[in-house]
Amino acid sequence: MTEKESRDRIVAQQMRLARECLDDAHEAAGRGSARLAWNRAYYACFHAATAVFVARDRRFRKHRGIIKAVHEELVPEGVLAPEQAVAFDGLYSQRLDADYGDFVDIPREQVLNTLETARRFVAALQAALNRK
Repeated sequence: MTEKESRDRIVAQQMRLARECLDDAHEAAGRGSARLAWNRAYYACFHAATAVFVARDRRFRKHRGIIKAVHEELVPEGVLAPEQAVAFDGLYSQRLDADYGDFVDIPREQVLNTLETARRFVAALQAALNRK
């Protein structure tokens, strides 16, 4: 297998994971599991962003690295709107609150907004990969 074929397989796998995480987020929200929905929504975006950067032969060791690269590369290139990058920051913070916060009360409307934000983020990155 060539390096490009290997990279393409990883990109496809990361996008599959992004879609699975989105599905999981919707299922969790439907069950009333807001914390899990927040977690899965963030990871859907994380996997989609990972796919884009792997396609560019870029890898990151930390979540903050990929978040920074989204702002510094994908926004200036027009792949994502600035507000989508800011939303990615918010999803990361929400995920930390959901995973580690002791007293986190998440209104249903906020969960639904998070799911829509994640869906748009993943769709934008899938479109960018499709254009490549």
